[in-house]
Amino acid sequence: MGAADFDGFYRNNASFYGDRPALSLVYYLDKYNVRGEGCGLDLGCGQGRNSLYLARRGFSMRGVDQSAEAVARLGAQADVQHLDISGRVADLGNVIEVDIEPQRYQLIVAYTLLDHLNEDSGQRLAHSMMEGLAPGGFLFAAVFLEDDPGCSGQGGKASETAAYIRHYYQSGELRRQFGRLEVLAYQEEYALDLSHGWAHHHSMARLFARKPLIS
Repeated sequence: MGAADFDGFYRNNASFYGDRPALSLVYYLDKYNVRGEGCGLDLGCGQGRNSLYLARRGFSMRGVDQSAEAVARLGAQADVQHLDISGRVADLGNVIEVDIEPQRYQLIVAYTLLDHLNEDSGQRLAHSMMEGLAPGGFLFAAVFLEDDPGCSGQGGKASETAAYIRHYYQSGELRRQFGRLEVLAYQEEYALDLSHGWAHHHSMARLFARKPLIS
């Protein structure tokens, strides 16, 4: 993933992916009565649509992204809205630089991030995410699957950012990757996306899971 390229996307559009949080994230938090308290981590936060929502919900948020433009926009919005959010620029393929403190976070979000890393880097980051959850903490992750038009060339136009996906997941792979967690919900879906660019379809997997209280 080229941070400079995403800097360009974000520089030319103050709300590239829209301002609304991921609807599936909102749904799962409500369904499983997740209270907005404690520390939250948004990896690949972009311009902050999920971080801002989670801070409004009550989490003390930390947003991490490779794009300095994205993190700057997140910080500006956090200041305007008087929200508890800190943003940091880091290479998300380098777990040492990402620096996830063990057993700290009540919620970790990685919405279409792991697929932007190569397979080995994604595995290392997934392990660090599981270690970073406090006992009883929640994880929400979403990735693109192999039958996404950006990978398969089937089903119409691909997203304008499809070229930055490094690893399209196989069916069930995301669930296996976080197998140490208690899976509360897992979904695979092929659906129309109107949130950015031209109308296009995505094939995605979404996971909502909880770290056991006793490992």
